[in-house]
Amino acid sequence: MEWTNIILHSKYKNLIIIMLLAILISSCSLIQMNETDILLSTEAKAVPSLTPFQPLVYKVYWSPAVPEEWIQQNADFQTTQNPDEAALSLSITKVNTEEKVYGAINRIFAIGVPFPTIADEISLSTINAIWEGNALADSEYSRLFITESTKRTFVELWGDPNKNSIYVVSKEELVTEVWKFKDALALIPFEDIEPKLKILRVDGISPLDRPMDIKNYMLSVTYSLTSKETIDTVVHNYINQILSTIPVTNRDESKMTVIVMTGTTAITRVTTRKIENYGYDYPVALVKDWFLSADLRHVSNEVSFGENCPDLSPVTMRFCSKVDQIKVLENLGVNIVESTGNHLNDYGTENFAKTLEMYRERGWLVFGGGVNQAVAQAPIRVEKHGNKIAFIGCNPVGFTSAWATADAPGAAECNLEYYNQQISQLKSEGYIVIATFQFQEIDAYMYDEFYRTDFKIAAQSGADIVQGSQAHIPMGFDFVGNSLIHYGLGNFIFDQMEPENIREFIDRHIIYDGKYINTELLTAKLVDWSRPTPMTEGERNELLNDIFKASKLR
Repeated sequence: MEWTNIILHSKYKNLIIIMLLAILISSCSLIQMNETDILLSTEAKAVPSLTPFQPLVYKVYWSPAVPEEWIQQNADFQTTQNPDEAALSLSITKVNTEEKVYGAINRIFAIGVPFPTIADEISLSTINAIWEGNALADSEYSRLFITESTKRTFVELWGDPNKNSIYVVSKEELVTEVWKFKDALALIPFEDIEPKLKILRVDGISPLDRPMDIKNYMLSVTYSLTSKETIDTVVHNYINQILSTIPVTNRDESKMTVIVMTGTTAITRVTTRKIENYGYDYPVALVKDWFLSADLRHVSNEVSFGENCPDLSPVTMRFCSKVDQIKVLENLGVNIVESTGNHLNDYGTENFAKTLEMYRERGWLVFGGGVNQAVAQAPIRVEKHGNKIAFIGCNPVGFTSAWATADAPGAAECNLEYYNQQISQLKSEGYIVIATFQFQEIDAYMYDEFYRTDFKIAAQSGADIVQGSQAHIPMGFDFVGNSLIHYGLGNFIFDQMEPENIREFIDRHIIYDGKYINTELLTAKLVDWSRPTPMTEGERNELLNDIFKASKLR
């Protein structure tokens, strides 16, 4: 019995030991939990952390003005339609004046009208009046076309529009619809600008300007990313993700290339005397700013420079330029020379060969002519601001003596099969293609359908811009898809002072982010046998009316 008591005593002793160990382990766990609670009450409250057991989710408020694609790019965020519930808000206007701004996103909008429009400018007050349904009595515009996304943006800025003057259409329909009406405008974001629209200045400022006065442009919209929360790690990550997925602007001038192109240049005859009397800057001084603000500055120079170039009669048709007068082109900042003209070899191929060397020494690129036929027919390629641009040109008419041969310099005779194949190849390589012709010279504003064929085939082959460089008077326009055809710009610097010959176009083409988006038509008249001069408003309106009427685009 004593042994039994001893055994039982041993069992209880072990049980007591086990119970004491359990109590000890339990108390340690409680102590550990209390330490964790202390950490959570201090550090963790300052910097919330997401755990698998207790996820911490902040909500984001996107105002109705925010484009849907921005929201889709941040679809993993929990959203709310109540800005009071949101840790972050993206809106045109700050939801709460006490909120701090952590990022800004700018969008530029434009006012577009059909390309063959005379007017160049509109006021914000006119746009606002149409929005409200109170079109001004003296305004030629009374309706505004927009997409649903654009509507939501400007409702936040201007309030609800008048249903009778605002037309909401799809992005794909917008340009077609605007072209149907003479009193219609399109309000579009910068990224939707396309060649068939003429972009109006709004109170003197255009989104095609470079540099652009964005601060004073009334269709510049800024979205603010704000927060009313203390910025912790999670909110900071939200901000970084939103700002990394949405471009800071839809108009980045570092992606914009400006090209200025001209018609016929022949520094000869009376123009030579004017330069000798008044200096090398005299012919170009009044239009120089149009060129120097561009990246690529084109002339179609039809005459070679020669050491033995004599003083020429005002009526001669055999041309040369004096060597020193290349300074006129230098003062213009020329860097692209077209050599498709008929008078390059008037004083011998050796003069044109020397002229090509003068261009090369100055770093100017030459197309449409060259030291031999193969070089003359080949395109040139250039890259500016990330945009790849190619030029190609040819002369289907002649003089035969002007054409390059296998071993002699001159203009490129057109081999249309090669020409169009090169255009297609360049387009497939990602180039914006500019194709030119030294075509039939006529004293009319527009070619008939027969002569338009080669221009249209070049556009169909992939040329974004097709230019006739032969015209001594300004000519009209066509579109093939979004490719612009300008059949003739008229003379640039050439001493033909007949009334029709003094009117001229200088085309300002805009390339943006790998795409040809628009052309601004600059207009001038030749003064004093030598001097392109910006037109007055009346002169410009008369020229545009004549050309658009002849073009029959609408």
